[in-house]
Amino acid sequence: MPHEIVLPGFERRDERGVFREVLNGFTARTVLCGRMNAGAVMGNHYHRKTRVFFYLLRGEARIETLHVETGARDAFTLSENQGVFLEPGESHAIRYAAESEFFMLKSLAYDPADPDTYAHPMGSDL
Repeated sequence: MPHEIVLPGFERRDERGVFREVLNGFTARTVLCGRMNAGAVMGNHYHRKTRVFFYLLRGEARIETLHVETGARDAFTLSENQGVFLEPGESHAIRYAAESEFFMLKSLAYDPADPDTYAHPMGSDL
């Protein structure tokens, strides 16, 4: 099943700047953000319990997913101000096509004793 690309639900632009509502209705226990260089790859793993919302603030990234139980695959590109949900059981690899800034929301907090992260290389170069 193809992934739905999530766009901001509301944006206000005025003389002060930009105010953007990216997402609502998702309970997150962890928020991560970062900057990645062009050509960098993140992921090549899946989570059994954790749902992830990944959002690009700036840049471009190619995302490939593979559901480890059903074999369902998808591949798509995200651009600036676009996001996507990565579901439990879905291996994912994110290759940055340009220097990019992102944030991720995770439904469960990271626990080093039970990281809920399982290596699963995608097997392609995206």
